[in-house]
Amino acid sequence: MLILASTSIYRKELLERLGLPFVTAAPQADETPLAGESAKELVRRLAEAKARAVAARYPNALIIGSDQVAVIGGRIHGKPGDHEVADAQ
Repeated sequence: MLILASTSIYRKELLERLGLPFVTAAPQADETPLAGESAKELVRRLAEAKARAVAARYPNALIIGSDQVAVIGGRIHGKPGDHEVADAQ
């Protein structure tokens, strides 16, 4: 069984392009960056945390965890949440 540890419609659409059967599962992970954490370290840690959170529910499955962040001028920007914040970012 293949599990996408994400509720992102964009990640789901990307995986659907492969034509493989899979299910999605919502991971519970704190996405707050750690002090001094680089964007690369952050996405690696979050992808792993999401996969591990879902793996506990699906111990015999192949789990795909992923994450992404926006970096502008060396500063990590979180998910905007709405259009107004996205414009500000």
